[in-house]
Amino acid sequence: MKSNQYSIKVFEATIEDENKFLAFIDANYELFKHHLLCFQGDIPQRVQQYLEKKSLKYINNFDFPKAKKIKDNFIMPHHEEQKCKESCKVISEPLRSGQYVEHAGDVVVAERINSGAKVVAKGNVIALNVVNGDISSMGDFILVGDTQKSNILFHGVKIDNTLLENRLNKIEFVDNEIVIKAISKKELTWV
Repeated sequence: MKSNQYSIKVFEATIEDENKFLAFIDANYELFKHHLLCFQGDIPQRVQQYLEKKSLKYINNFDFPKAKKIKDNFIMPHHEEQKCKESCKVISEPLRSGQYVEHAGDVVVAERINSGAKVVAKGNVIALNVVNGDISSMGDFILVGDTQKSNILFHGVKIDNTLLENRLNKIEFVDNEIVIKAISKKELTWV
């Protein structure tokens, strides 16, 4: 017997509004180009043509085994979720595959971001542990450590993981260019 085992990233969706869906996929194409897209319900012809044009792989009406939910849609009790101010969200537990955190301000993740988990912030993102999932930030900077298996988008630009050293890095804009800088322990006076 010959066999192969693969780990794949799957994005499961139901299309309610064609235009919103296409805009979402277009804006996040860099994150989804290596995913298998799974749709529940009918796929409009226009969406099928778009997916094929972009060479995105997809399936329809496939029921994946459901993981046991630990928390419903990642709503955390108040003792686990601390707020820096109204604009900052601190997550103090690992983000598991399938968990999606979206926040209008800054996001600090103290634990792992596992493969299949995603953090989207309009503000800054600080990830203090291993990142194997996806990060998207529109803020002034991203502070991130070990990211060998991650997808990082900074203002819509995918960051090449080979540019990130296996230690804490700061990704920011300097004179309209994205700059990646390794951070030393001496520079972490805020911790």
